[in-house]
Amino acid sequence: MFDPLAPPYVRAQTYTDANPPAVTAAEFYNPVQDFIARLYGAAAGYSTSLSYEEFLLNAPGVAPAVGDPFGTELGVISNPMGGSIYTPVPAVGPNEHGVYRIFGVAAGDRGGPPGFQVGDGLRYLGARRWIFRCRLRCSKFSVLTGADPGLVTGLGSFASGLPIWIANASGMWAYQWDGGNAVSMIPTVDNEWVTVWIACRDADAKVRWYLKRDTDPLPILVDTRTLTTPVLTDCRRYLKYGVTMAAADVDSAEIDNISLGAER
Repeated sequence: MFDPLAPPYVRAQTYTDANPPAVTAAEFYNPVQDFIARLYGAAAGYSTSLSYEEFLLNAPGVAPAVGDPFGTELGVISNPMGGSIYTPVPAVGPNEHGVYRIFGVAAGDRGGPPGFQVGDGLRYLGARRWIFRCRLRCSKFSVLTGADPGLVTGLGSFASGLPIWIANASGMWAYQWDGGNAVSMIPTVDNEWVTVWIACRDADAKVRWYLKRDTDPLPILVDTRTLTTPVLTDCRRYLKYGVTMAAADVDSAEIDNISLGAER
């Protein structure tokens, strides 16, 4: 469950009754047992932790204060000067199952740094396996803040040094880990839904970044990096949206879901 390009997210083989390929223990039976054990372990909070937010809770459409709920499991970390609002929006396209839109009370930078931030409770991931996923889009990347990137999602803030995805006005998706940051070859496109993953697949301190646009058949493995500090602490599901004075009140970020699965 820690690699979106491997079972159970994709098939190991397509099997046909009474015909090859053979159903092998290593390829099918043993992994399926492990997946079921993970699922039941998560249900009991025993061997696995699964946290998933679909943003189906109705929201009042007023500027939230620090500590106010953002969905059922996340809360507002910062909203400078009450400059940002979030509200549910109509689900009018494929894969939209509850969507929150974050926009401005007025034109401008919405109170400035540190921007609108949300997250859930802190957790210790250690050196074990985990997978983070978020589906989001931005209406205008050109108004995002730059040096402290305006769009961040992952295990923590830009300053935390934890594995994250980032975007600003540079025109490309980028990512960061405790040893540095890099720019991908995938452009940011206004109003394009993108699903991003970050995963530690093998409990070996190697972290992988994946990205999938709705038009991509499968997630794209963007990069693999080895963490300088393999034990991860104070991790959370996190999203930041910050804009410059060039932003209109209607410029927005939208989030469809955000999840984190981890070994306990």
